[in-house]
Amino acid sequence: MKVQIETTGPYEKKIFFEIPKDVVSREVDSHYKNLNRNVKLKGFRPGKVPRSILERYYRSQVETEVVSKLIEDSYGKAVEDYHLSPVAAPQVLDRTFEAGQDFKYTVTVEVKPEVSVEGYRGLAVEKPAVRVTEEEVEARLKRVQDSHAQLKPVETDRPLQEKDFALIDFEGSLDGKPLEGWKVKDHLVEVGSNTLVGGLDKKLVGLPLNQDQDVVISLPEDYSRKELAGKEVKVRVRAKEIKEKVLPALDDELAKEAGDFQTLQELKDRLRKSLEEQKQAQAVQIAKEKLLDFLREKNPFPVPKSMIDRQVEIIMARTESRLARQGVKLDPANLDPQKLRESLAPSAEKEVRGMLILEKVAEMENITVTDAEMQQRLEQLATQMNQRVEAVKNQFQKNDRLEELRAAIREEKTLDFLLSQANIIEAKSAPEDAR
Repeated sequence: MKVQIETTGPYEKKIFFEIPKDVVSREVDSHYKNLNRNVKLKGFRPGKVPRSILERYYRSQVETEVVSKLIEDSYGKAVEDYHLSPVAAPQVLDRTFEAGQDFKYTVTVEVKPEVSVEGYRGLAVEKPAVRVTEEEVEARLKRVQDSHAQLKPVETDRPLQEKDFALIDFEGSLDGKPLEGWKVKDHLVEVGSNTLVGGLDKKLVGLPLNQDQDVVISLPEDYSRKELAGKEVKVRVRAKEIKEKVLPALDDELAKEAGDFQTLQELKDRLRKSLEEQKQAQAVQIAKEKLLDFLREKNPFPVPKSMIDRQVEIIMARTESRLARQGVKLDPANLDPQKLRESLAPSAEKEVRGMLILEKVAEMENITVTDAEMQQRLEQLATQMNQRVEAVKNQFQKNDRLEELRAAIREEKTLDFLLSQANIIEAKSAPEDAR
């Protein structure tokens, strides 16, 4: 097989192939033999159909399959022999196939760009100061207190007030017709919390108990049901019960309920330590990103469009997954896919540049990921997902993502290495409030 490679751009290769006719003939013969074993033609026993008959009926199919097989095998071998790193599927430009002749074809393919990284040791980088204020600790303590609050029925017969928790039934209608999905029973809501669509919970202020009351709300323009977006809806509400939040005292008993603490001071100390750890992690991440930004700026190189496009898809999937965890579902009807991809392209290119730089530094510094480190990460993920380690590993294997996980760990180790080699300057300002 003859292979000629021509560099046509900073990350583009044109590859010319010429496969000898004897190799082509063997592949054609092999396909006809396999076809003969499996084909069913009237008047012939399996395996006994003359080649001329097969060619009459199946020549086009066999030639298509042979061409596909020859391209797959020869291209794969060239990639391996010439140490190419394709980042996209090859594009076949031309091909000429004739039985009994050499098979020639040409492809173009985007490959991983040559990356040169210099000046990554001893960089000066500013890391935000880590400070935890008493106000931040008190805010965290208030969250603990809120999480241990109890809802108790209000005995007096009075109208609903802001901050009350009300058990309500409600039903919505538009132009006198009931709305599907808008008949709800026994819904507990905090009055005035702005958690119900159209500010319905704010309309509850002042409503009496056990009486049907009609209120009108305006649905937002981006409401999920297009036929209702921006419309005014009448809602009939009945408040059935009022509950109020009763906070526990800030004392040692609360600390014991909140965890393995004996005193309130122990709880506060742990909250302070947690805040410090969180802010320290934020500060380290900010310093790492500054290092990577510096290396991106000082080591420019062109990035293949296919890598950017693929990273755009990853960012979109990542965003959709994050929103889903928050209970938010993207409405395709409200999105312009092309504009969305265009808006994400700069971020995607930045991420790809960072990945390629870290990959090169890891290669130069011989930074690798051991099987033990992979196992440790899988165990961490299993704990977070409340699943067995074997199940998590199988999931990664099934989706062919184990190497992706290994690459992510390698990136983390490389960033740790860069930070360990940097000249860290402690800044006066702290990272954003971690409350």
